[in-house]
Amino acid sequence: MTKPYARGSKEGPVDQSPYLFFAEVVEAGSFAIAARRLGMDRSNVSRRIKELEHTAGVQLLRRTTRKMVLTDLGAAFYEQCLAVRSEIEQAKNLLLSHGDGVRGPLHVSCPPAIGRLYLVSLFEAFCRRYPAVSLQITLKSGAVDLIDERIDVAIRFTNEPSPHQVARVLGQTHWIFCASPDYLAEHGAPQFPEDLAHHAWLGMRTRMELQLRKEAALHRVVLRSRVACPDYALLGQMARDGLGVCLLPVYVASRGLPQGGLVQVLADYQIEPTPGSTLYAMTLPGIHSPPQVKAFVQFLAETVQAEFIH
Repeated sequence: MTKPYARGSKEGPVDQSPYLFFAEVVEAGSFAIAARRLGMDRSNVSRRIKELEHTAGVQLLRRTTRKMVLTDLGAAFYEQCLAVRSEIEQAKNLLLSHGDGVRGPLHVSCPPAIGRLYLVSLFEAFCRRYPAVSLQITLKSGAVDLIDERIDVAIRFTNEPSPHQVARVLGQTHWIFCASPDYLAEHGAPQFPEDLAHHAWLGMRTRMELQLRKEAALHRVVLRSRVACPDYALLGQMARDGLGVCLLPVYVASRGLPQGGLVQVLADYQIEPTPGSTLYAMTLPGIHSPPQVKAFVQFLAETVQAEFIH
């Protein structure tokens, strides 16, 4: 069985130096999870931590049956371990960047809807262009922690990318309210934002607060979802099937509008703020990004065309 990918090494299991080992254990949060990530027995993880503490003559971790907590010295040591890991990764990436090919693991995260609807063909094309890259894809909505979730590139629609990440603009989208012709024929079309409270709402969460603007007038509505799901592709399909009204990004709604499966409603109103109107490729800052990360971000910039998402 292939050992889990660890951020401490782009080419396989984490480097077994005590510094990188300690950082991995701390970030795992438990010996059991650390053992799975490192491809070791739990007893070996515990033994190595004890040996490290014995050599130093200090306690680095306080362990209970349910969790482990860093001592003050352990926290300071962990920060130094992170610095060591960063230097090692930069050294490795510097060498790889002067190599004759792009290779190694690459972990990409993207929302389910855009992943399934638009990015599958791009992922396939990237794999064909760079056959030495092993691609891991995580379909997940919402914000992600690139470090904790060991993600190299996060593809996200947002209005405000994190200042702690490098964000490259890939494109734009806008948002519309829509429902199926059959649903509207049976229940009528909402004429004002407040009318949405009397319709079956298909939303990202069970309870949603929305602000809609028409010229100078601002309307606030609170909606409880008949169906709640963080996957816009699924919500769009349910709207086409006549289950209710929903707010969709145009890259999803466009699958139903031309064929008449969806009809836009409240077209004179704009949602403020949107759930996210700019598509970014987000990476961690660093002097020497891994070659496969650079190649993938550049590939996205070249291939994600505006017509895909607006």
